[in-house]
Amino acid sequence: MKVEFSHIFIQAGIKFNFSYILHNFLSDNVSLLVHPSEMFLKHYEGGYELIFNISAKKELATNEIVGPRTSKKNKKIEFTIFLPYTPIMKELEPNRSALVHLFEGVYEVLGKYEIDTSKLKAEQEKIIDKIMSSPEMFEK
Repeated sequence: MKVEFSHIFIQAGIKFNFSYILHNFLSDNVSLLVHPSEMFLKHYEGGYELIFNISAKKELATNEIVGPRTSKKNKKIEFTIFLPYTPIMKELEPNRSALVHLFEGVYEVLGKYEIDTSKLKAEQEKIIDKIMSSPEMFEK
């Protein structure tokens, strides 16, 4: 199943320094670990791509998920996961916390389509550890 990650930050000064390398890494790894469910295939026949836009809002206490926005022409289903910026920035490792929140949002979306997340959950810590140990995953 093709899964893509990108980011779009809408509030001034509110962003995480995730690079396109991090997006590509997440896209590749998540795509390998999740497969479309029967429910997903019934709703979206013909190889739709699932896109997760990462964003953040200062006033949130928990994730906010917006979507789906569906393009039949481009065969894309798009969700935006707004991460709770203020609580994340209070953590000892804000980037790690942001990634944990992001995974929680991804699981919530995938769960709506009855997509099995067990393989992804089993690999989550390895994925996050690889990201955290790779400076190129973050913009300077």
